[in-house]
Amino acid sequence: MAKFVKMFVKEESGAAIVEYGLALLVVASIAITAFTFLGDETDENVGQACSALGSANC
Repeated sequence: MAKFVKMFVKEESGAAIVEYGLALLVVASIAITAFTFLGDETDENVGQACSALGSANC
């Protein structure tokens, strides 16, 4: 049993998986924030364009 515990403590592949998961979480958070910002800006620009054109179909 002690040999298994020592081997488990020395094994670092689990730590690497956690680090990759955290990196993916950070990248996903940045992407979601960027897409949300761009979506809001695009919606505002389209609304302004429709108002300027006087279009009732927007």
